[in-house]
This record gives sequence, structure tokens and C-alpha cells, in this order.
Amino acid sequence: MLMEVPTGAIADRWGRKVSLSYGVAANAVAVVVFGIAGNYGLLLASYMVWAVAWTLYSGADSAFIYDSLRAVKREGEYTKIWGRVRAIQAVGAVLGLGLGAQLAELTNLWLPIVASGGLMAIAWLVSITFKEPPRFEDGEEQLSYIDGAKQAFRVAFGKPSVRMMMLLMATVMGIGVGMQILQQPFLSHHEVNYGNFGWFPMPGQALSFFAALLAVRIISVVGLVRLVVLIPVAVMTTAVGLGAVDHVAAFLFYPISTMMYALSFPLISDYLNQRIPSAQRATILSIHSLLFSLVLVIAEPVLGWIGDETSLLIAYRTAAIAIAVTVPPLLIFWLRAHRSETLITEEVVRTP
Repeated sequence: MLMEVPTGAIADRWGRKVSLSYGVAANAVAVVVFGIAGNYGLLLASYMVWAVAWTLYSGADSAFIYDSLRAVKREGEYTKIWGRVRAIQAVGAVLGLGLGAQLAELTNLWLPIVASGGLMAIAWLVSITFKEPPRFEDGEEQLSYIDGAKQAFRVAFGKPSVRMMMLLMATVMGIGVGMQILQQPFLSHHEVNYGNFGWFPMPGQALSFFAALLAVRIISVVGLVRLVVLIPVAVMTTAVGLGAVDHVAAFLFYPISTMMYALSFPLISDYLNQRIPSAQRATILSIHSLLFSLVLVIAEPVLGWIGDETSLLIAYRTAAIAIAVTVPPLLIFWLRAHRSETLITEEVVRTP
């Protein structure tokens, strides 16, 4: 979490390709070490490297795609392309859940983990073939590492529509993802066999695939504002449903928030990318990831503790209450800022 912004600034200062390549390489090493770790020290080290690796390509990935499209004047296709990326990730998650659980059941726990590290090594080989896109628009100049990070914070928190969108979605999705930590305790509570754990999230991943793949069409039909309102409603529906029904069938509420999580990625990143300068793009996107992580670092242990000390039903109800209390004021402030804003592209056109 602490490395989100520093690594985002690396992508803005030295290039998105550099950040992505180092991130994927570090991820591959961390996953392999995690799989073979024989003591707490190695396990802790792998987690630390893993966390830094994640932040190296968090923000840099979407910035790389957006700037690559902008270089060939196709940035209008960003939502469609980024949606396809998230759809591919959903397919990978489905395959990983199904094959990983079965492989662990047939062999042991470390083999599928090490195999995942091997896949990340292949991804690193792909990353070094990337071509760095232009990072500066007309009139922008290369700032120092520190000055670039400072400017990113000024833009992120100085533009109301950007600030409120980041706070709103970080809160909603942070609580929503925080509920994911309760999935395995939920299945264990309902006496589901360990080898079948991987099958239960698959419907949600399948919905995620279609939601991400059809993101442009969904946003066009539903409308941006309606969809931003619908996302917290859907996440709250998941929390209310799981908090009301003490039966294994209640797991069917999980795919609702999983689908919205997948849809939120192309929506949020496109919304922010249209409103932030290219020179600070990766850092600002990393600031959003930082806000999300701050919510998650509170939501996960709190919901987990409540689930352990009281019941899973109470934990889910707590998540629902948290959304009901925090989201409405954030949504109102975002709507006000969104309706009175001017996009960067409009500012450029109006500049004499």
C-alpha cells in the first residue's frame, strides 16, 4: 500500500514499460518463493516483494494502454480495449480457480503456486517486447521524480470530479472486495468440501468476463451516472443478501458484486484518464489504488474479526451498514462535481 504512489511516479518518470517489466519479474520471483517457502522469514519476504511488484504495474498498466492508444489517436477505444483486458483476466481467474484447486487436491498446495510463478515469467518475456508510448502532451515537460509526484497529488485532489470519483469508488469497491475474504469461511461454515472451493466463484468470474467485454455497450446503454449509482447498490445487495440468508445458496449473491467490480475497472480508469494529464497519469491512477487499499486494509480485518467473534451474518450486515452510511454523501458530492466540470480535452480546445 505504501508503495502505490512511489511506484506510480516511477512509471511517469522513467516509463510505463520499465515499471511493468520490473513489476512482472518481481511478481514471478515472489510467487515462486511463496510456493517453496519453508519458514516464516521467506514467507514474509515473498509477501513484501509481491506487494511491491503489484504496485509497480498497478496504474502503469492502464496508463500504458491509454497512452499507446492516444499515440495513434484511438483513445476513444480505451474502454473497449481495457474491458477486453479485464475479460481475459476473468478467464484466467476461472481457469486458475478450477485447475488450481484440482491440481492442489491431486498433488499438493505448492505445485499450482509455483506453476503460477512460471506463467508470470512468461508474462515478463512478453513485457520486454513492449514499445514505450509518448508520455507527454503538447506543453508538458519532464518533471523530477519528487515534483512529478507532488503535481499528481495537486491534480488528483484539486479537481473535484477526479477526487470524488476516486473516493467514491475506492470506498464502494474496498468494502466489496473486503467481503471476499469471507468466501472461504462461508464455504467452510456450510461444510463445502475443500476440493470444491474453486468452483463456487466461477459464476462470478463468468459474469465478470461478459461485463468487462461488453463494458462500452453497457455504459452506453445504462449511462455513466446511472452506472455509478448502480455499482454501490449492487455491492450493498450482495452484503444484504449474504447477511440475511444463512444457507450455502446465498453464495449466489457474490457474483453480483464480482461482476460490478470487473465493470468498474474500465469505467473508472476511462473516467479518470479523460480528466488527468498524461505526464502524471500513472501516479494519479496509483493514488486511486492507494485509496482503495486504505479502505481494504480496514475492511478486511474488521469484517474478518467480526466474522470470527460473532458470526458471518453479522459481518455481512456490517458491510451493508458501512456502504449505507458512507456512500450517499460521496455520491452527492461526485454528482455535483461531475455536472459542473470541464474536461481536459475541452480546456485544450478552448485555449486560444
